[in-house]
Amino acid sequence: MEISQLTDSALVGAIAAGLILVAFVILAIFLRVTLAILTKRADKQKNDRLLLVFIGSIKGPSVLLVISLGLLFAYFIIARIDEGIFTSIAGTGEYAFRVWQVSAIFMATFTFSHLSDRMIKWYLANVAGKTATTLDDTLLPIFRRVLPITVYAVGTLIAIDNLGVSISPILAGLGIGGLAVALAVQPTLSNFFAGTYVVTEGELKAGDFIELDGGPSGYVESVGWRSTKIRSRFNNLVIIPNSRMAESIVTNYFSPTPAMNVIVTCGVSYESDLEQVENIALEEAEALVKESRHSIKDMDPFFGFSNFGDSNIDFFIFLQAVDRNGTFILKSQLMKRIHSRFTAEGIEINYPVRKLVLSDEVNFEEIIGSETTEM
Repeated sequence: MEISQLTDSALVGAIAAGLILVAFVILAIFLRVTLAILTKRADKQKNDRLLLVFIGSIKGPSVLLVISLGLLFAYFIIARIDEGIFTSIAGTGEYAFRVWQVSAIFMATFTFSHLSDRMIKWYLANVAGKTATTLDDTLLPIFRRVLPITVYAVGTLIAIDNLGVSISPILAGLGIGGLAVALAVQPTLSNFFAGTYVVTEGELKAGDFIELDGGPSGYVESVGWRSTKIRSRFNNLVIIPNSRMAESIVTNYFSPTPAMNVIVTCGVSYESDLEQVENIALEEAEALVKESRHSIKDMDPFFGFSNFGDSNIDFFIFLQAVDRNGTFILKSQLMKRIHSRFTAEGIEINYPVRKLVLSDEVNFEEIIGSETTEM
């Protein structure tokens, strides 16, 4: 039977289906044009870059969704016609709806994955570099890699469930498989989760000088998810697994500030004038603080005598350097200045010596002579 031979009601239904499809196509074209106009406006205004990302991600899928709705509604009408060429598809509207549901789920999955990826990319390019922390710079790239896989996996499971297939066995199989994979890659996962701890803590950043308890020390080059790379004082790259970093006591010489204390110890003979020693040492320390670019200017040097030693009265001088490298320079310069000044002032720094005090009644030569005779 040809279309011209259909009953009036069937012919009206076919025409209505065609008109609905045409209406939805026109609506899709209108939506496409509207989004294109919004895209041009957002492209001209720098403040609407995020809107531009959003429109660019939903433009294609939204138009496709409108057309698919038109096809679905038109098919619903045609599936009710049980005459002529439409007999073979009569009563299949429910199956068509399930097919549309699955296609809509995949369109939504693709849109969400594409939109989230572009949003993260926009954030990394425009915002992450301006924040005070480096956590987002480190965390978002790995999240960007994992998110599409997760979104598509969830979308696929939802689509299978809509088709009437139970996903419980699939979830159980994925759980057992995940457990097996987790056991196989346990060392890698251990480093990964330890890296999560190291990264989220935010206590280590590139350029910090750190030292592990009983381990290597050096400048942090990068903090990754599997390992932390440091450059040792011999200019060698040392790669430390994050599981080791999480379990060790780590000293960060650049936290909370790069400034470090410098303590120089020395000693003078017991015959020295201690007031003079203190004044000279403080003068040299204060002069060094003013002259050196490696010193903290608003921290005054501190002097103190520490103890009575075997050969000298020991003292210390405290001052502060701007960073770890400055501690070595300040300490070396201060030692030279104090030694030079003490020499000029006649203040003696004794070698380690033992002083023997003998009674006047003892004849030292007789003692030596008697010991020689016995030998």
